[in-house]
Amino acid sequence: MYWANFLHLYQPPVQERWIVEKVADECYRKLVRILRENPGGRLTLNINGSLTEQFYHYGMHDILDGLRELAEEGRIEFTGSAMYHPILPLIPEEEVRRQIRLNQEINREYLGEAFQPRGFFPPEMCYNRRVAEIVKEEGFFWIIADEISYNGRLAWIAPGRVYTVKGLGEFGIFFKERKYSAALTYGKYRNLEEFLADLDPGYRGEETYLLTGTDGEIYGHHHPGLENLLAEAFRHPEIRTCTISELPAFFPAREEVETVAASWSTWEDELAAGIPYPQWDFPGNQIHELQWRLTNLALAAVVKAGGEEPARSHLDRGLHSCQYWWASCRQYFNVEMVEKGAAELLAAVRSTGDAEKTAEAEALAAAIGETARQWRESGYAEELIREYQRTHEEVAHELTFGGAKK
Repeated sequence: MYWANFLHLYQPPVQERWIVEKVADECYRKLVRILRENPGGRLTLNINGSLTEQFYHYGMHDILDGLRELAEEGRIEFTGSAMYHPILPLIPEEEVRRQIRLNQEINREYLGEAFQPRGFFPPEMCYNRRVAEIVKEEGFFWIIADEISYNGRLAWIAPGRVYTVKGLGEFGIFFKERKYSAALTYGKYRNLEEFLADLDPGYRGEETYLLTGTDGEIYGHHHPGLENLLAEAFRHPEIRTCTISELPAFFPAREEVETVAASWSTWEDELAAGIPYPQWDFPGNQIHELQWRLTNLALAAVVKAGGEEPARSHLDRGLHSCQYWWASCRQYFNVEMVEKGAAELLAAVRSTGDAEKTAEAEALAAAIGETARQWRESGYAEELIREYQRTHEEVAHELTFGGAKK
């Protein structure tokens, strides 16, 4: 069987150093070691410049050196992405291009000539056609998206095909399969034997491929020991691991597709309601509404001020996706991460020296923090989480939690 495994490595720019160091020991160094010890292993890997930068500043040069050497040997292929992990369909086009170019610049600085990405990972696989067009214009050859972006429904892709985006020539789109990606993410498999036993029989032949896409941190950090499944797969005589860019050479069948705007967390009912990115912009979520008011204020203030430093850097960092995700209650909530994001955007506005906009930003940041704390203390956040779990129980247990009800 062919297995193209995509791993996404990321830490937000506001992350605590001790957490980065902990994840480095539990996951990142183990991934480098396992790949070095198993010459037959190949995978596609995204590392956002936000994390590359932290590796460098925190003295984790062994990880950078290891990733660089593995890429030079053709064992991993890097993808492009957006520097600080913003939700690309929700920010202005000029900011999309800036984040893509910053990511290229930083990763080339710290990973050298080994960083030569052909493909592109939009953060959270938040995809729409305009993002695909921009990515192509920026020099990439393909983009990865969740399978729901094929036609708005799950379990409809034909895994043995290689897809292109309609109207964009040979520009490719690869769909990660949610069922098996989610089962890996949520720890359904204790070892490779359980993983293989769960696969549909069709994956065992030479006529198709399995494309999974997950956070890289599931291997060793979120699930201690899961990294051993990778090592087993790299050594297994019937598994051929490959990079995404290698797939077109193995599978000649092609299909041109219209594609649908969505993320790797979006469900069919949310798309039907016209909500493609629910974890980051959900109608009626009061915190999201306040966050996007502050975000748009910061964007306008920094542009008006001519993009001068340090306002520009605060804005770049302040666009990171985590603050909105942690405010969604679909199905997590964290006041501190919400407040950290607001603080970065507020710092951007303050740095412009615009007193009127600063006063407005301070009021919005205060409202965000107060509302988030009220949601936590009143139990409202927990109520929203339970409602999300209740209304998505069937699909969540089947696809998100790998079929094991908890």
